Amino acid sequence: MKRQLKLGLAAASALALALTGCSSSSSTGSPSGSASATAKLSSVVSVINGTLGDASFFDSAETGMTKLKAEGHKTQTIQSDANNPTQWKQNTESVSGKWDIVVVGTSQMTDILKEIAPKYPNQKYIIYDDVVTAPNVASITFKQNEGSYLAGVLAALATTNKDKFPNATGSKVVGLVGGMDIPVINDFVGGFKKGVETVDPTIQVKVGYVGNFTDSDKGYSIAKSMYEQDKADVVYQVAGGAGAGVLKAASDTKRYAIGVDSNQNKLYQGFILASMLKNVGDGIHTAVTAADAGTLAYGSTTSYGLKNGGVGLTFADNGNIVPTDIQAKITDYAQQVSDGKIVVPTTIS
Repeated sequence: MKRQLKLGLAAASALALALTGCSSSSSTGSPSGSASATAKLSSVVSVINGTLGDASFFDSAETGMTKLKAEGHKTQTIQSDANNPTQWKQNTESVSGKWDIVVVGTSQMTDILKEIAPKYPNQKYIIYDDVVTAPNVASITFKQNEGSYLAGVLAALATTNKDKFPNATGSKVVGLVGGMDIPVINDFVGGFKKGVETVDPTIQVKVGYVGNFTDSDKGYSIAKSMYEQDKADVVYQVAGGAGAGVLKAASDTKRYAIGVDSNQNKLYQGFILASMLKNVGDGIHTAVTAADAGTLAYGSTTSYGLKNGGVGLTFADNGNIVPTDIQAKITDYAQQVSDGKIVVPTTIS
């Protein structure tokens, strides 16, 4: 029977947290609710430093824009060359002062927004996946370390239970392929390693970086080497579009992978154990809803983790390849993280 880990996978209504605080510290309060029926619907433009179609991070963000459009908001998404920071800046500046809310994301946009936001003090901005401290910027971050902890637990359980995972060899080796060697990606790494260690500290964790988030061929070669040379049973991809190569390598070598950001389980069904979701789209939708209600706390940061539905692990559409008893164990670990009984290390201050 298909199951989905409920912790961390709530819809936007459950994700709607403390976007009403007034301090610059991270907030994790109760749901903020919907804008009133008479509230003006903000016009919202999303400037992404890449392209849609990655089946991962940017597509996750776009689900929020799609929902806003369906609710009657005027929306637009502006795509960019993933390797052209000058274009990212030009696109952001070109829409500033013309829309109610400008949305940007990733740490690669942080310095650009720090420069542009003061130039347009009346423009409201939302940045996701990083923090910009400014009176007209609302920041949204995600505890990818907590979701990755569950991915690490799953990978460890797979390589140590080859009777339940027929494509595993029992090598007690797992891997992670990251996009870039930067703090947010290393937050995934730290959480993943902690999850593996929780199950069995003798399991080896191999880590490699593509150097960008677009080169799927390199993602493929790094992962294939982990499977064939390092004998990894599972590789977790946290490389955006480049991670598509990791998933293909799992299929080609008949091993397992874990997807990220969006549900990638169908891409190579039978070889993708699960996907670690970062509910970026829900975060964007919640923030704009709060803005319409007049409760969005600009100058503040809202952090989403397992406890408040910002991250989670989904087994949906994976071909039923993770036994229910393994899923139950992961649910228990998720609850312990949510309850504060397990503290997952983070590289994000």
